[in-house]
Amino acid sequence: MRRLSVVSLFVFAMIELSYGTTTNRDAMMTVVTEKLGLTFYTASELTVIAKCCEPQFYKTPNNNTAVLSTAKSCILNNSGNKAVQALSLYSNANNCLSPDSLDSVVTALVPPIQNLTATLVKKIKKTLADCKSTNTQAAAAKQETCIQKTYGIAKAAITLTYVDDTCKKVVNRNVSKGWWACGLKYIPSVLTFSKYACSKIVKA
Repeated sequence: MRRLSVVSLFVFAMIELSYGTTTNRDAMMTVVTEKLGLTFYTASELTVIAKCCEPQFYKTPNNNTAVLSTAKSCILNNSGNKAVQALSLYSNANNCLSPDSLDSVVTALVPPIQNLTATLVKKIKKTLADCKSTNTQAAAAKQETCIQKTYGIAKAAITLTYVDDTCKKVVNRNVSKGWWACGLKYIPSVLTFSKYACSKIVKA
């Protein structure tokens, strides 16, 4: 996968699992860059993207199509020169994945990732739903409070080991040899992939 789609998928997963209030959001983006190894964006750049994505997730947490579409738009609209850089590589990425495409690969991988993280995501979404139905604060304060609650659940779960285990299962079960060849070639452009045992997988 090439840069934009790798980052889109990674950001989508982080939004699904860990969106939070300003302070906690900033802390999570630091985890993503320093512990999980994302290098294409800085923590502060990711925070801007997360702020753009969060209202859609808060409004429609079960509409994955809308959340992913918003994530892509937020990445493009808040990436400056990095968006131009990623888009300039788009055709090369599609050539690598041909006859598939970046969009088709991302679309294919989102469901298995969601299935593997279903227990955590379900707990987070239930917490969000319960908070939205019982919290009596004004809209902005209510959203912030509810996001804070969901972040508390996600914080302990999203570790390098958790992400690596998910990666290994997705790659072994859902990624073709051709897709993986492109992944091994380009993922290190956006992520310190050597941190992950997943990066050592060989597809026969």
